[in-house]
Amino acid sequence: MSNSTPALVKSATEAAPTSLLEPRAVESDPNKAYSKFNSRQKAIIVSIASIVGLLSPLSSNLYTPAIPTIARDLHVSTGAINLTITSYLILQGLSPTLWGAIGDSVGRRPLYIICLTVYFGSCLGLSLCNTYAGVIALRALQAVGSASTTAIGAGLIGDLVHSSRRGSFMGNYSALGGAGTAFGPVLGGLFAQYTGWHGIFLFLLGLSASLLIITILFVPETMRAIVSDGSVASPRYLRPIFTILDAPKAQANDALRHNPIKVDFLGPLRLLLEPEVLCCIIFTGTCYTVWNMTMIATAPIYAGRYRLKEIYIGLTYISNGTGSLVGSITTGKVLNWEYRRQLARERLDSEAPVSEVRMIQRARIRPLIIPTILYLVAMVALGWVMEYQVHISASIILAFFVGGLDTCILAAFSTLVVDLFQQQSFSVTACVNLSRCLIAAAGAATIQPLIQAVGVGWAFTVCASIALASCPFALAELAYGDKWRTRRLMRSANA
Repeated sequence: MSNSTPALVKSATEAAPTSLLEPRAVESDPNKAYSKFNSRQKAIIVSIASIVGLLSPLSSNLYTPAIPTIARDLHVSTGAINLTITSYLILQGLSPTLWGAIGDSVGRRPLYIICLTVYFGSCLGLSLCNTYAGVIALRALQAVGSASTTAIGAGLIGDLVHSSRRGSFMGNYSALGGAGTAFGPVLGGLFAQYTGWHGIFLFLLGLSASLLIITILFVPETMRAIVSDGSVASPRYLRPIFTILDAPKAQANDALRHNPIKVDFLGPLRLLLEPEVLCCIIFTGTCYTVWNMTMIATAPIYAGRYRLKEIYIGLTYISNGTGSLVGSITTGKVLNWEYRRQLARERLDSEAPVSEVRMIQRARIRPLIIPTILYLVAMVALGWVMEYQVHISASIILAFFVGGLDTCILAAFSTLVVDLFQQQSFSVTACVNLSRCLIAAAGAATIQPLIQAVGVGWAFTVCASIALASCPFALAELAYGDKWRTRRLMRSANA
């Protein structure tokens, strides 16, 4: 009996279909094979990157409540101070594109150090500045230092985290941006009231100095073209002083020593010609612009129709920011869940072993269908609630859903573009940010004239209709993304 049991097991094993046996060989955690950084190292590195990425939304949201105070102290009009916001937005859109080519060539660590140094210098200048021209110039310089940090962080997550878990990491990464949106205006108002507007930049000066020191001391290079999965030693000038967050090294990067670094400044712009990028940009850029337009319109509506003071208007933005925070975290978990579902589908449809999702756009876009519909409905409802001056609690609740659902869209597509362009994750994220900022800048100039022409309710309805008109681009990526990706990879292989 004991002799026959192995024979039965052997015959059953041989008779079993290969497709049922082979997937078990790839059930092991792909994250361990993808990166040699352990879980603790990844968590700490991404946490540092998330706090660095918080500088961009904080720089914008802390500043806005202090505009009247700055105008009074510098003896200029509020409209003149708004030009400092314009200069900030323009450089916020342009600088990541310029840095993108460098970041995807020389690595993440040196660019972090450069950007934080520039940001530190601008905050030092702003904390001492008392001239209008100086504020315009230094705010533009501050945008150069802060705007790229978001794209660097997205690239870093692409370096460290396999696509099966990248959704949750990107969601948590975006969540801090939501926190900055939620509490930035409140903090800015408190600083402006109790410390003067210079106190805002003293706070940002201390924060950036701390992050710069931490980066120099501890943050390792993660770019896969330099360190592969973390097992390849980077050149000495890319190494941190303390290596407790670095992965174990098995070999030196001799290829980097012998091959000169090539920086392609037109590379990020060429990405705009890829249909995958174009579809993502148009859809997410439009949704972000519509959200931004409604948020710009909200403050004067609360002041004029609801008679709220500035401090209470700032408190209403907590709802939108909290929605962004919840939306980011939720989206990350949903994306990981949908990735596993898509992987199971592809395993059923394939006779060969499948270890990774091939049609990644399906795992990222399908979960957005219902949130996008709800986003459009919430946008229209918010406009008409404020049009008829329904109790303010209704608009605050709707703002929570508008902010959260818009963040769901942005977080999912931010993850998708990193999935599609892993070797150019910084550049493609910078392209998306550039287009989003430029489209949003155009939208910001039109919302008030639109409200004056047709009223709040119809203005928000028009905004929702514009967002609806961009949905076919997301559907095109869902339907044809795999074909476009295959064509692009074949073209790169033949180049």
